[in-house]
Amino acid sequence: MKDEQLSLFLDCLLAGDRRRCFALVQEWEQQHLPDTQLYNDIIIPALNSIGSNWENNTDTIVTEHVATQIVKQILAYKAFATTNTKKNGKTAMIGCVPNEHHDVASTMLANMLEREGWRVLNYGASIPRYDLIQGINAAKPDLLCLTMKSITSLPETEELLRDIRKVLPSLPIMLGGIAMPGVRAVLAPYVTMFAGSLTEGLEQAKTLGN
Repeated sequence: MKDEQLSLFLDCLLAGDRRRCFALVQEWEQQHLPDTQLYNDIIIPALNSIGSNWENNTDTIVTEHVATQIVKQILAYKAFATTNTKKNGKTAMIGCVPNEHHDVASTMLANMLEREGWRVLNYGASIPRYDLIQGINAAKPDLLCLTMKSITSLPETEELLRDIRKVLPSLPIMLGGIAMPGVRAVLAPYVTMFAGSLTEGLEQAKTLGN
């Protein structure tokens, strides 16, 4: 069933058919498809497939950007469609490391944490390091979740984390999106926990939210 759902959604994304994508999501809502399954089994694989096609020159960058915009609009819809849940009194700040512009996974995690009762500050991407540190220090969240997909962001990410630790040495920091052992080893002195998937990230956060 999930393969059929993925195929349908992928075809609509490739066609840039926003309305049909939304209709599918609403149809699956009526069938009580969990958001975690929508994200992990349908949206993420669909975007990964389109990204691979672009890298192999079988799809254009325009196709990839259109698909990403549709997904971001769906995630915004899912965020505002979330029913009120009991608040846990915790705040999570979520976004990308410097020079990382892929904030779809961050937004998915933001949605999932809000459903679990967190107050979420989702800043997205492209905030200069100095301003980001100021914002984190002002908000003093209970958890900082950062997304890093590219190894090219390593120097800036290490510098950011080092500076955060100077002002907030005990702040729990979760880093997701990068699985390379060598990169994780470099960043481990500054990071509280690593998340290899959305589900793992949610479970890690739950240990702080309870």
